[in-house]
Amino acid sequence: MKLNTLMMLMALATAGQAAAKPLVIATDATYPPFEMIDSSGKLGGFEVDLAYALCAAMKAECEVINQPWDALLPGLQVRKYDAIMSSMNITDERRQKVAFSQVYYMMQNRFVGRSDKAGDFADTPEHFKGKVIAVQEGTPQDNFVTARYGEVAKIKRYVNAQSPMLDLQSSRADYTFGNMVQLKVGFLDKEMGKQFAFVGPQFNGTQDKILGEGVAVALRKNDDKLKSRFDAAIESVKADGTFDTLLKKYQLEDLL
Repeated sequence: MKLNTLMMLMALATAGQAAAKPLVIATDATYPPFEMIDSSGKLGGFEVDLAYALCAAMKAECEVINQPWDALLPGLQVRKYDAIMSSMNITDERRQKVAFSQVYYMMQNRFVGRSDKAGDFADTPEHFKGKVIAVQEGTPQDNFVTARYGEVAKIKRYVNAQSPMLDLQSSRADYTFGNMVQLKVGFLDKEMGKQFAFVGPQFNGTQDKILGEGVAVALRKNDDKLKSRFDAAIESVKADGTFDTLLKKYQLEDLL
């Protein structure tokens, strides 16, 4: 009887430890102000703060970790972490690999070009004939410009988000196309972007599905319980004003 009791206590202790295990959420901290490493080496940003707010709404402990973009989905699938929050747009291709929570924001996209030529811009194939468009490789923005202008323009692709901006600055590209927040914070608001501006209309997934159906938490397929918890938490932080407070903190009110 004593042995059985001891085994039961050990089993209960193990179960308690498993229940107390924090949720691990991965992000790629190279997209300020969404996720970044500050001067003290601390992980922060809009989505990092949002991740912790969602965990608070779920009454769950959590840890946000930094991972390279191209390792995010593989790491989730091999259970290295429980979720991804890294401005990941819902696409048909990604949906084949993972599940998604409800959308928590729509990514707005726009072209950036030289400000002194902004008046000449036209969202037509004729305008883009012979032009060079620099984009981040493998993104919805890459897919969008390739489908729309790939036959008339030269599309230059790069692994990281900063290289297209550098090509634009050095006149090796006529335009870049991407997330408005990243372009504003990472380029237009800096000295290197002073001679450039947004040009043409805004685009998002409601106009063209290729740009994604909205940014959401990525989860493993069939992880229905965790999805329900994230869905409820997203609704909670939007209803109680937490989401709007974070938008204001990171000056995103007019960009999302």
